[in-house]
Amino acid sequence: MTASPSSAQRVIFVTFLFLFPLLCATYPINQQDSEESQSVVHNTQARAQVTWSGTQVLSTTYTVSVSDELVIQACTVVQMGGGVRIVVDGRLTVLGTQSCPVTLEASGLSDHEGIQFNSSSSGRGSIIQNLTIEDSIYGMTIYGSNPVIENLTVVNPDRVGVDMFNNAGPRITDLFIDQAGRSLPFQGDWRYGIGLSIGAGSTPIINRAVFSDILTRAVNIWGGSGGLIQGITVDNCSGSSWAMVAGIWVEDSQPLLTDISVDKSDSGMVIRHIDDGGYTRAVVRDATITNSMYRGVYVDKNNHTNYTNYETADFTNLTVRGTGTSGATTANIGYAALEVNATGAWFDNTLIEDSTTVGVRLYFVDDTTTFRNLTIRDSGDPGQGPHEAGLAVRSSFFAPHFEGIDISGSVGPGISSTSGGAMQGFDWTLHNNTKQGLLINRATVVVNDLNLYDNLQSGAHVLDSRYVHFENVTAINNGGDASTNALAKNQAGLYYEESNDLESESGDVRCRNCVVSGSTGSGIFAENSVDLWLENISLSNNSVTAPALLIDNQDTMPSGATGRVNILNAVINTESPSQPAAQFLRTAAHIDGMSFSGNHTGLDWNGDNNGNFASSISNSAFSGTACLKLIDHPSLGGQGNTISASCTGYVQLTNSQVNWSGLGDVSGATVIQLDSASDLHLHQPSNIDLNSASILGSATVDVAWDLTVWVVNNFTNGIPSASVDTTFSNFEPTVQEYTNDLGYVFLPDFIGQRWTSTGPSSSNSVTIQCAYDSVTNSSSTVLDQNRFVNCLLPLDNQAPFLIWATPEDASIYPSNSEVVFDANESWDLDDDELTFSWTSSIDGNILSSCTGSGNPLWDLSDGVAFTVNSNDVWGCTLSDGIHLITLELCDETGQCVSQSRTIELVNLPPVLVVDFEPSLNPWSELIMPQTGTVNISTNGTYDPEGEPVACTIEFVGYIISDIGWDGTYNCPNTLTYTFDHTTESPPALFELRVKVWDEIGNNATRSVDVILYNELPEPVFEIQRQGNESQELVTLDGTSTTDPEGDEMTVTFSSSLDGTLAELTNGSTSWSGYLSRGVHTITMQVTDDRAEHVNQSRTSSALVTVDNSLPLAVIESPSLTTFDSSELIEFSANGSGDFDAACDTFPMDGTWHCAPFSPHGGSEFLVVTWTSDLDGRLTPEGEDWLIFESRLSPGTHLVTLYLDDGIHEPVTATVGLEVVASAPVLGLVSPVDGSSHPSSAVLMLDASESTDYDNDSFVMTLRTSLEDDPLLVDVSPLVSHQLNLRAGYHVLTVTLKDETGMSRDETFTLTINESGPTLRLISPENRQSILPGGSVLLEEASFDADNDLVTREWRLWSADKSFPEIVSTSSIEELTGLSPGEYHLSLYIEDSQGNWEEEHVNITIQSSLPSFVRESLFLSDTTFPAGELSELNISIQLEDADGTTKDVRANLTHNIQQWEINLTDTDGDGVWEGVLKWRPEETGRPSLKIIARDGEGQSANVDIVTRTLTVEEIEQDQRVFFMVVGTTASFGIIGLLAFMISRRRRAIAEIDLIASWDAFRAPEQRPTEDKTPLEGNIMDGTEEVQSELDESM
Repeated sequence: MTASPSSAQRVIFVTFLFLFPLLCATYPINQQDSEESQSVVHNTQARAQVTWSGTQVLSTTYTVSVSDELVIQACTVVQMGGGVRIVVDGRLTVLGTQSCPVTLEASGLSDHEGIQFNSSSSGRGSIIQNLTIEDSIYGMTIYGSNPVIENLTVVNPDRVGVDMFNNAGPRITDLFIDQAGRSLPFQGDWRYGIGLSIGAGSTPIINRAVFSDILTRAVNIWGGSGGLIQGITVDNCSGSSWAMVAGIWVEDSQPLLTDISVDKSDSGMVIRHIDDGGYTRAVVRDATITNSMYRGVYVDKNNHTNYTNYETADFTNLTVRGTGTSGATTANIGYAALEVNATGAWFDNTLIEDSTTVGVRLYFVDDTTTFRNLTIRDSGDPGQGPHEAGLAVRSSFFAPHFEGIDISGSVGPGISSTSGGAMQGFDWTLHNNTKQGLLINRATVVVNDLNLYDNLQSGAHVLDSRYVHFENVTAINNGGDASTNALAKNQAGLYYEESNDLESESGDVRCRNCVVSGSTGSGIFAENSVDLWLENISLSNNSVTAPALLIDNQDTMPSGATGRVNILNAVINTESPSQPAAQFLRTAAHIDGMSFSGNHTGLDWNGDNNGNFASSISNSAFSGTACLKLIDHPSLGGQGNTISASCTGYVQLTNSQVNWSGLGDVSGATVIQLDSASDLHLHQPSNIDLNSASILGSATVDVAWDLTVWVVNNFTNGIPSASVDTTFSNFEPTVQEYTNDLGYVFLPDFIGQRWTSTGPSSSNSVTIQCAYDSVTNSSSTVLDQNRFVNCLLPLDNQAPFLIWATPEDASIYPSNSEVVFDANESWDLDDDELTFSWTSSIDGNILSSCTGSGNPLWDLSDGVAFTVNSNDVWGCTLSDGIHLITLELCDETGQCVSQSRTIELVNLPPVLVVDFEPSLNPWSELIMPQTGTVNISTNGTYDPEGEPVACTIEFVGYIISDIGWDGTYNCPNTLTYTFDHTTESPPALFELRVKVWDEIGNNATRSVDVILYNELPEPVFEIQRQGNESQELVTLDGTSTTDPEGDEMTVTFSSSLDGTLAELTNGSTSWSGYLSRGVHTITMQVTDDRAEHVNQSRTSSALVTVDNSLPLAVIESPSLTTFDSSELIEFSANGSGDFDAACDTFPMDGTWHCAPFSPHGGSEFLVVTWTSDLDGRLTPEGEDWLIFESRLSPGTHLVTLYLDDGIHEPVTATVGLEVVASAPVLGLVSPVDGSSHPSSAVLMLDASESTDYDNDSFVMTLRTSLEDDPLLVDVSPLVSHQLNLRAGYHVLTVTLKDETGMSRDETFTLTINESGPTLRLISPENRQSILPGGSVLLEEASFDADNDLVTREWRLWSADKSFPEIVSTSSIEELTGLSPGEYHLSLYIEDSQGNWEEEHVNITIQSSLPSFVRESLFLSDTTFPAGELSELNISIQLEDADGTTKDVRANLTHNIQQWEINLTDTDGDGVWEGVLKWRPEETGRPSLKIIARDGEGQSANVDIVTRTLTVEEIEQDQRVFFMVVGTTASFGIIGLLAFMISRRRRAIAEIDLIASWDAFRAPEQRPTEDKTPLEGNIMDGTEEVQSELDESM
């Protein structure tokens, strides 16, 4: 039996199976092999140059010191412990290749921290090529350094793949970051799962970067950073719940991003401005954002109410596709394909398509936000209000600009402008949208050139909005299918709703130059809208079932609108026989210039309105089958209207009051109909047939005309101020007027005739009575047309009409100044001659002072205007003083009129007119520099009397030496004073006074407060250069700039393109350098060190145009001109270049013609091509190599270097080369030249890389310096050849010979060392198990390549011996007679040089079990008499292959009697024999056991055979028997119990013993079915013991 394992054993076993793979991964299985393949680094400090290869293990952080370099060779694997970094203070060179990159990996369960560049490594030329970083926390961290990185792969970084700080500026090409943040056990903050982070002023140059499966952000740019980043691909950026997830994130930075592709990111690109103290401007060119979950592009700022006009983003060629679709991480939860929530964004050429949310969403933007050429297709979120739209704008109270929009396929409107979403722009096309083309809801929109077509609802819907201006609108085929779009407002071409609902002075809603056609409903439909201006509109081919123009203001207040609609120049063409061309419902309107055509019912206008406003219609033509219906007009005016020939209906007035001037009827036959509540007033009608008019009830039609009255006297002069009383016989009241200066009274629009239901009245008679100066007259006329009436009044002679122009009353003049006396416009009604008399209260008759000769044609008394004190021909004078001037005017009949006025002539002070330079501030203060000059212009200063004057400058509160007056009366045009405060400070405030005076002392002054300040220096600079190209040195010479007070200056030169050029101190004012191509605004900024000038400066700017430079092509090498075809020729364009590209874009080695800085707009891409006129292109297509090596075919080559900047024609340089044919060239792969090998090695000669550069076939011959004969002759070099070389130093010569006979000898050396013996042990094998009693075969085939093997020993090792036993020295031999057990053998060989080898093996000689041959058991007898001595002969065969069984015995037990003997095998034939003598005391069945024991104690192997014998009673007197029984009966009962207990214990012990023997039996067990049955009554010993035990129980 085999004991089953315990549960604890099972647990241990399963646990071991689980942990075994982990243990294997943690510790190498073969520790020796592991140690041989690894170089362990502990606390290593870099030397001057350290090179790593193979496998490197870092258990602590490794630092490359400032002056040192670490070089990592290709294929190197660096295993890094948890938290370990490679810190670079000096130079790091990683030389991986694409086929064999360098790998940084974690050495345990914890992640390492990658590579860290410190700022001290900047400029030290670190270069990383083909590096893979796996399982790190940070892949690469760069502090203020600028390594060159090519082909960097970062896989599974926890936090950041590449992290930049402190103005880092690396150049990175081909970056790949995968699974950033995807293997996090936990996350304690947001900064996990970032691919590339550019922060703290960093400005990298990155070309081609791929980010895949990123947790938080693929590219994260922050902290005033920038750089040129191009060729970015982002795939699957999603998953973080700690921060907004974005493919590209830009925060408070200014990068240039080009050629961008972002797919399947939560948000594709986020540009966010947080710090208003900083500047955000991301420039993005050629970006494609696809399958974003929330937003494709998001431009945002933290403070939405700060409308600072900084540029947050500048996009060109942006495509956003598939936002929120099934391609996103989660579909249908998007916010916007493009969202702008900031000011200053600029988008040029933008395409948005296939979005399940709004295409573009704007919020809190202003007029610095601009979109040019925006296309939105198939976007919008159904049922989500504004988010249904292609473009949604909200709360943009300063309207952003949209220049060129095309929106189609939106699930809602094309544009939704709501809640203050102001917009402005031009060239908008909105078409094929599911709802409106343009929806404006409580917003302001101004747009020119608006195109609306094929929208399924109205072209435009304006709701509850003010200040909405449409200009040059085309709306075609809008409104969709009427069967599915039942609402009239959604069928209109343009629909206005509650826009405005209150008329005001501002906020008009206007549509100017609007063309609407093909609408499902009305062309224009306005509802509850006033202050609506429709100007120059054209409506045609709209619905046949709705009015082309419909204005419905039927709602009453407070829900209705109050105000008027304005329609100017409307042309309406419609084919709607049952509908009016225009219908106005409860609408007050001003209409001017409306005309109709087509088949319609005309104009239907209900004029009732909430404000009871009057309406008007003018210069319009009425037509249609119903022509004109006017209903409920409280007052309708107008002029110049025409009833056209197309009017086949009526002019109907219902409850309307209409007053029209100049109404004409082309046909003269139109019927006018008035209900009893209507009145029509026609002023000057034309061709109106009132005889056919239908006038009901109390309705009236008044025909009115104009009346003009001219009142004249008998000289036919119009009489001013004559009274005119006009009396009408009917309809009009008496009118009293006074004639104007010409005698006219004009009386317009007076009723001449009234038509009622009974017919016309008689024409109105008019009586005109005029009167003047008690003279009256009258005249009469009939007012049946416009009338002109003269009223003659024969008056007596009338006094003249005095009309006095100058001098005016209360005028004051300077002493003895000129005064004009003019009453020339006076006249006489009777045409009498007039006499003028002028008198002064001081001088008397003024005309008597006129002593001049005068003009013979005129007399001053005739009213000619004259001037006193002028010394003209009249010579009239007037003294100083206060004069009462009286003018008397008399005609020739003595009729006089007079009028008096007071004037004064007095000596006036001079008039001071000054103008200050510098100018005064609004508070009349002179604020100027403390070393400045004030110029005071006195131009315009004069003395009213013309006397000479003097003027000067005085100061109050300012101590200076007296300016003084030289005593002359002279006032210069400019007074000048220069302040001179270079050493001391001036007073804080003092007064400057300009004074002017004449000779008599009259004076005038002007005083101003003066504040002097320390002046900033004025920047003055000159631009000097030899040419305009970017390669020309530019000098900005500011040596003319000085500080007025001599303060220390700081000068800053800057460029609008290149930024700050220089900041100069210590007296330096000039800069020399180079500028990028483009138009620069060069600014010189100057300040000084005065405390009050902190943050103050002065600037001066100049425009400088820098032209693109021609590239420069130079071939520096080859310098030789002759080569053979096998030579590798170095081609170098050193000295070439393009000054429009930065030097860091060129190879590090060499001197290049390039810009020492990165030009604005990026370095120009230079295409470099090398060609040969024989071999064609020498460099690979798409590669721009400036330095390379190549071979040329035989012949004469003209090699040309082309440099093409894409702007100019390519520049070239050429060199001529002569190339001759060459012999083949050895390409030895193995063995390695100079290598050493043992003489036993079989070398493989591999020259398969040999070549003939002339493409000739060739063979190879090999010779060695140690042999006379060649080793190989004319063999193919393309296959490998085996070599066995004897010991020594070999100089091997390879001769390569081609088919033309040209040959080349090339040599290499090998050192062949005498080798030690080579041990080859054939038998026994290690761990070999040999059957019991078997022999051990010792066999070996060792040899020595030098044939000097001297010793061969088979050694047997034993733990109890100090030295092994030599059991054989033969190559082959058998060992027999070994006992079972484990043996340690070794084979030792040694050559004559003392070189030796020894190999050890362990073998096992199996142990066999003793096994009786049961059928061989012989017993001399099996029945014995009781009480007699008997002999039992025993013989049995025992099998034991290993012959180790020495203990065989027989045991006989009869009741409490036992006998035992040892059996012996004296002849070794395996038959054990013995004689047992015994005397049984009683009858019974004694048990015989034959036991074979191999070994000692519990570990012995045992076999047992058991037989049962018979003891019978000898026939005798039974009394003796009974006596014996009786004698022993008393003892039997007592001993029985003891016996049974003892027997049970023995039986249990034997069972345990037998069970233990089974555990050591040989594994081969005979199957039960093959077991040989026991003869007779023999049973197996184990079964017998068990059966006895069962019986005893």
